[in-house]
Amino acid sequence: MNKSIKNEMLLYQRNSLSSALALFFLVFNTIQTIFTLNTVDVSAAGIRIMEIILTNIVLSFLVFIAASEIKRYSLRWSWTALGIGIFQCLRYFLLPGSLRTEDVFLTIVLPLEAAGFLLIFAAVISLVKCSMYRTAKKEAECHT
Repeated sequence: MNKSIKNEMLLYQRNSLSSALALFFLVFNTIQTIFTLNTVDVSAAGIRIMEIILTNIVLSFLVFIAASEIKRYSLRWSWTALGIGIFQCLRYFLLPGSLRTEDVFLTIVLPLEAAGFLLIFAAVISLVKCSMYRTAKKEAECHT
């Protein structure tokens, strides 16, 4: 296919893959939250539970907005998603010590890290596609 035709098609296609990967972040983040709240001792970690819930609400909200903006090739939200993905991968170290054991690896750590890596992957794909989109848009403007 001709390069100019590919560039022209890019201008009308949505960045659906990155958006879908970002939405899968929400699935894994929700799974991780449910298992974390089921594992935490409520009597010993009252304020910790509030921190976990509020962090997940804020992250879910930001990632939902990022997913919709990434679909439209937003460079700013692609960088935001990359930052959130890195933060999500590092959240393991913010978990209480009782949750950083081998027993909870499959139920808490795996969904936590999977969500982070999915979002990082979505952001990298989106950054590459944003660059291609901007190039195609400049070429289209030059030809008109």
